[in-house]
Amino acid sequence: MKAVIQRVIKSSVEVNGEKIDEIKKGLCVLIGFEKEDTEEKLDKMIKKIINMRLFGEKFSKSILDIKGEILLIPNFTIPAITKKGTRPNFQNSMPPDEAKKYYNLMLDKLNRYIITKSGIFGADMKVNIINDGPVTIILEV
Repeated sequence: MKAVIQRVIKSSVEVNGEKIDEIKKGLCVLIGFEKEDTEEKLDKMIKKIINMRLFGEKFSKSILDIKGEILLIPNFTIPAITKKGTRPNFQNSMPPDEAKKYYNLMLDKLNRYIITKSGIFGADMKVNIINDGPVTIILEV
């Protein structure tokens, strides 16, 4: 499981030109699931995301501390293998039906801690991000 996390001033997601959801100050999290992922790994990723200190002076506060929001975007391409050639290989990506279950579970679990909004799994989304800093972190569990 891999995530690209961006600290944002605001972020939104559109599908077919229609705004689906948006957040103000918080994190835009692009999440990619891999074949070997488990619910245990999912829980570990969630704990990392909500407790990582990415806000405040000298990175002293978490998303929970600032009472921010999360925009969670499913992203099939994040687990791509890019070591050989110029075309990404997606053989490590979790199959769509299973990945959708993990995405919905992650969304549900994150919402237990913090307001978490979402994109639409499998849709062609346009994600608008106003990165704050810029601060971008790549997490892998």
